[in-house]
Parts: sequence; C-alpha cells; structure tokens
Amino acid sequence: MKVSDTGEFGFIDAIKTNTLFDESTVVKGIGDDCAIYRAAIGYDQLITTDMMVAGIHFSSQTTTPFDVGYRLGAANISDIAAMGGIPRQAVVAVAMPKDTEVSYITSVFDGLKAICRTYAVNLIGGDTVTTTGPLTLTVTLIGEVPAGQALLRSGAQVGDIVIVTHHIGSSAAGLALLLAGITDEQFAVCKKAHQRPEPQVILGQWLRQQGATSLNDISDGLSSELNEIAKASKVNIEIDSTAIPIHKSAVQVAQQLGVNPLEWALYGGEDFQLVGTMPAALHSVIAKEESIHCIGRVVSGAGQVILRTADGETYPLEAKGYDHFK
Repeated sequence: MKVSDTGEFGFIDAIKTNTLFDESTVVKGIGDDCAIYRAAIGYDQLITTDMMVAGIHFSSQTTTPFDVGYRLGAANISDIAAMGGIPRQAVVAVAMPKDTEVSYITSVFDGLKAICRTYAVNLIGGDTVTTTGPLTLTVTLIGEVPAGQALLRSGAQVGDIVIVTHHIGSSAAGLALLLAGITDEQFAVCKKAHQRPEPQVILGQWLRQQGATSLNDISDGLSSELNEIAKASKVNIEIDSTAIPIHKSAVQVAQQLGVNPLEWALYGGEDFQLVGTMPAALHSVIAKEESIHCIGRVVSGAGQVILRTADGETYPLEAKGYDHFK
C-alpha cells in the first residue's frame, strides 16, 4: 500500500501512537494546530534541526528504513548532547513522493521512535506533504540546559586539554564495509556505529558538570569539529595522532580494504561522539574515565589546528569533513 492510498490523515493515524516517553513535560501532543510543552524553570531552552534526503544522506544499499529514522533522531539528539543538554521534545516534517510505501515510512518512524524512547524524547507534532523530489525527513528537537551553562564552541582556553569520547572513525569504517558488501560479523561494531549511532547525552552532561570549557559533536569529521572550536575560541589546537582513539575493529577493516584508519577518524564523520576542551587541572579526572580520551592541548594562536604525527612531524589539519556544497 502506498501513501497515496491512505491519504495524509490515514498516514498520520498510522504513526501517531507511542510518541510520548516523558508525559510530565507535555500538556498537549499530536492532534492540535500546535503542541504544548512545559519549559523547566531555571533552564535555557535549546533547539536544533536536521534534515535527511534520500540519495544524499542514505540509500537502501547501506541503510534500512528503521535505521534511517534512528540515525535522524541520533543526529538531533547528539546536537543537544554537544551543549551538555537534555533532549526533550521533537517535531517531524516529512515530504514524500506519492508512491512511497506505507510500510517503508512507518518503519522509518519505528526507528525514530526507538531512539526517542531510549532518551525519553517526546514526538509532539510535525507536518506531512507530498513532493516530486526524493523522500525528505526533518526533525526539530528542543532540549534544555541549566541556565547559563550551555557548552559552546567558543569557550576553549589556552592551557586546556582536548578530549574525545569513545572511538571515532567507526562509522566511516561501517559505511565502507556496507558499500563493499562485506558481511563478516567480526565487524559488527563498525556497522552498528554507522547504522545506529549512539549520541553521548550522559557524557555531555557529565562533561558540563565537570567543567568542560567547549564541546562539539562529531558529525562532519574530527578535523572539521576541531577547526570550528579553534576558530570560535580564537586559539590554536594541537593534537597527537597516536592518541586518537580508533576501535580495533575499524583498524582491521582498514587493513582489509587498504585504507589508513586515521583518515576515517579525521574526516569520516557521523560518529556522533563528542570532542571538546577541559581545564588541564581535570586531567587526572579524565584519566580515570575509559570512555574519554585526551588527544591534545589548546595553545595560543588564531584558530588553527595542528596535527602531530607518530614520527614527530607537525602540519596544519584542514577542515576536510563532509560539506554538502563541495
């Protein structure tokens, strides 16, 4: 059955159930011209939006419809995590060709609901239209953070350490596997990192509470995110290539495909891990956390990122992550 058979309201009826996962913050969800939610006293409101277009952000070769929805949710939730915030409410806009299968789009919503359930994000409204172009999905997410405590890209200070969470490059490794048609289960970690990435909401809040000075989520690649912090903070950032955490599975994938795994870590993107800076005095605190790695330091400068290689050489690290218009 296609969406042209159900009509707009039939489609809405098919996806509007199981959308509230923290009803304490919702006055009115789906069903009126606007949704109504309660903003917490003493918190600043955060808002972000992400769009995914078929053929640009996903394809049937590498992503199931469930994973399309899951990844769309992850991208938005990760933005809130990068502010040290708490994700709360989401609205969804969908532009569908008339011949879109209802089973496909409901599976997309199943994936979106799954990650929203994990992070107690309510789906409280949206819009549906038809299009002569490709399937397009947009989520706008509202979050909150204690007033005045949001972590910005512009807060890095000379003397800070540079940190990153978990491992990076795994999503790019997973994409390479899927495109190559490699189904070996020993690489499941990388495939999962690409198809169902996990935004670092808890670590983002913990870093804020510990006194992080800046934070960014790794959506477009480590090199791009570091350059954004360096430029916004008007400092230079020096990182050690040997300290960048790359999962052993991604290293094995790279060996099999003849790729330098460091390229995936620096430029691959879509890991949705966090990179940021913290006062050097907190180095001992970070050293106790297996999920957080120190990869460099902040020095005086005018917005440049410097990479130190294993043999001691240094060179400027350009922002060569994903760019929609290049």
